[in-house]
Amino acid sequence: MSDLYKLGQSVPGDIKSVGEEIKLDVQLEENPQLETGTVKGTISDAEGPIEGVLIKIMDSEHNPLYHDVSKADGTYTISEIAPGSSYHFYAIKDGYLLKEETNFTIAKGQIIVKNSTLEVDPAAAYSTITAHVKDEEGNPIEDLTATLIKMESAVEIPKETTLTNEYGQFIFTNVEQGDYIVRTVKQGYVTTNIEVKISKDSTIVNLEEVVPTSPVESLGTVNGIITDSNGATVAGAGVILYKVSGTDTNPIYTPIKYTKTSDSGVYLFGEVPKGKYIIKSNKEA
Repeated sequence: MSDLYKLGQSVPGDIKSVGEEIKLDVQLEENPQLETGTVKGTISDAEGPIEGVLIKIMDSEHNPLYHDVSKADGTYTISEIAPGSSYHFYAIKDGYLLKEETNFTIAKGQIIVKNSTLEVDPAAAYSTITAHVKDEEGNPIEDLTATLIKMESAVEIPKETTLTNEYGQFIFTNVEQGDYIVRTVKQGYVTTNIEVKISKDSTIVNLEEVVPTSPVESLGTVNGIITDSNGATVAGAGVILYKVSGTDTNPIYTPIKYTKTSDSGVYLFGEVPKGKYIIKSNKEA
């Protein structure tokens, strides 16, 4: 049985003389729990009640609505839950797996007891390495290959390989204690080796790495095919590579490389730095 009202209390009053009469009124407020429901229970593991477990109740769309944290004896109470159906119940604490109990429906004034037993996360002792990789101008580097290498007696043992996302980020999980190298590789950039030491369980290491461009590998290439008006390839044609500077209305063309086409009309320029280029070609009679 629930109380009709919240417990009310009057303001203090003093009786200062013999036989004095005072008036102490109390205005009672309706008990909101008569229009709502309550979920309570105990959270435990295999060894007994657990303190500090987050209990979260969500709606059918998994929007968070109510929560509580278990006390020293593992108990929790979540009150003033609006009547409804398809509520989701979750419980979580560091070192444990997320526990989901069966969905429930609650009515006005109803009290539901939901006890839950959490399981220890077998990967809780492992560590995590996160990283954010940028170039020298502060731009994230996408599709950079990162390899986690464990060092054992000066021997490199590759453990895992991944790629950076569009934000230059990558993550290695389930990392055991030990000495590691995180090696980053991408064409056009210097290969880097970052030393990481995991000396205790459940460590999170965050790396902020600036990877410089390679003075050689960062250079590009320009290639193409020279053909005549009939579409036939032209062998032995002279090809000049021009760097374009200036403005769109007043471009400046500076010749920087010369070559000749192969028997199949193909030309290729290597070690071309960043920039805008055009090709001019002809062949002597």
